[in-house]
Amino acid sequence: MPLLLAVIVAFQGCKGPEGPQGPQGDALVGTTFDLVGVDFLAADDFQYGLTFADAKLGVDVLESDAVLVYINWGTEDVNGTPLKTYRLLPQTAFLDNGILTYNTDRTVNDFSIFLDGTVNLNTVSADYTRDQDFRVIIIPSDFAARKAGQVDYSDYNAVVKAYNIDESKIKVVKAN
Repeated sequence: MPLLLAVIVAFQGCKGPEGPQGPQGDALVGTTFDLVGVDFLAADDFQYGLTFADAKLGVDVLESDAVLVYINWGTEDVNGTPLKTYRLLPQTAFLDNGILTYNTDRTVNDFSIFLDGTVNLNTVSADYTRDQDFRVIIIPSDFAARKAGQVDYSDYNAVVKAYNIDESKIKVVKAN
């Protein structure tokens, strides 16, 4: 009985004032969106750019955040269900008349997706230049740092799993 009383008194001494509230959960979440209907045209130098403000993401994108851009590379049949497949940019297509590369870059305010390669871009089939869809995943730098070395960013499914991305809630942004 004295031992039980000592344990109860010891745990009563562990109470104290509540600490300050931590950061909002959204501050560490990032965002994911689909960019659909992108056309790569000669008039635009075979590139498409989008500001984060125009995407209306509802979160601030910091210069230090990771912006991962995946191209929808088609569909794959998985147990009778067609699923979209995504590949991280840069991504290369080997065409009969040369190499076509989809690539991306970004600034603090925007990002762009552009075509490059050894092929004459003016001769590339519309299958590769029109109505392309991309998935963009923005990961806050502090969150990415905690997962450093643990996630294969080239594996879209590994990224979805590591960052608990709910694909049913992905916002769609239509290219202009």
